[in-house]
Amino acid sequence: MLSAKKYKGNPIIVPSLEKKESSIYNPTTVVRKEKVFLLGRSEFGHENKTISKINLFSSQNGFSFKPFPKNPVIKPEKKYEKMGCEDPRVIKTDKNNYFLTYTAYKGKDKNGDYKIKLMGALSKDLISWQKFPLIDNEKSGAVVQNYKHKDQYVMYFGGKEIKIAFSRDLKKWKFDAKPIFTARKGNFFDNYLVEPGPPPILIKKGILLIYNGKNAAGKFSAGWAIFDKNNPAKLLKRSRKPILEPIEYWEKYGKVNNVIFATGLVFFKGKWLLYYGGADKSTGVAVLNF
Repeated sequence: MLSAKKYKGNPIIVPSLEKKESSIYNPTTVVRKEKVFLLGRSEFGHENKTISKINLFSSQNGFSFKPFPKNPVIKPEKKYEKMGCEDPRVIKTDKNNYFLTYTAYKGKDKNGDYKIKLMGALSKDLISWQKFPLIDNEKSGAVVQNYKHKDQYVMYFGGKEIKIAFSRDLKKWKFDAKPIFTARKGNFFDNYLVEPGPPPILIKKGILLIYNGKNAAGKFSAGWAIFDKNNPAKLLKRSRKPILEPIEYWEKYGKVNNVIFATGLVFFKGKWLLYYGGADKSTGVAVLNF
């Protein structure tokens, strides 16, 4: 049903040696003023001392990007995000504003568990953001683009399994702790965990969610799932094979090896462009074909 063709010029964004940047990956994207704007996770430092910020880029063709001169546009400010602001996802709201989710990372506790918080942020220009907490101990929130269910926004979220949440104002979310989409047993690309990818879109068959799956060997690949547009918690179909998996050298070797992590999706100049991080190091793009 769905396929993706990687851009031959990948990676399209790599760490800046001049700025001593160690990684720039897991981007989100949105179209504004006939350009693609990309917000990517920028890291400085190495190993357990890495700190993440979110940088803004723009492109007139969707493939060649220029950085905003006053980056970062989102940076750690609170104690619960002192180790980073990670993995953004952005949508344009019905009021011509922008809503973004990201993961606030405080660090590890005494047991070695990650201390995280799913955050939200609002902006009118993609530069200045009003940030606020959404859900404790959760990550990767992807809000469905251009869609509401019973006058509510719908968000798929989670880090090991996917749950669903609903909101009228994007600030207060109601959700059920029971997952609606999980890893599956057997020899599949997603037999260890599943995590939401870019903000889902509406297609004729339902709500299309591109998601990231990890297998027992530690490889991350991207697949797809379709949910009922009249009941967004109801799964209709899911891919048996990935549409993107780490094959190229820059996707196989980096900060974390064997990772493709899709987080951005826009329709631009007649094409669906899917943006992803490779090996937690650099950024690539693929053309999505239905």
